[in-house]
Amino acid sequence: MDFFYFALIILVLAGIIFLLNRVEKGIKSRFKKSAYALLETDRPDPKEVRDTIRGLHLYGGRLFKDKECVQLVDRLLMKHGSFLR
Repeated sequence: MDFFYFALIILVLAGIIFLLNRVEKGIKSRFKKSAYALLETDRPDPKEVRDTIRGLHLYGGRLFKDKECVQLVDRLLMKHGSFLR
């Protein structure tokens, strides 16, 4: 009986990790889409640019950086960096 509870706990924890991973990937995808949309506009809202850069830094990874997020941050800063000052 104890083995059954242990296996159940392991399955629940694996399910929670899976769901949290999906949510994090969805949020990162939303920030990437927002960054691409901001790169196409000429005069975006500075607050939106700032929030997108923060989100890309946050969800881009700490140890294993997502290369696309790093490139998007650099491109946003090159194109719209003057609006942030």
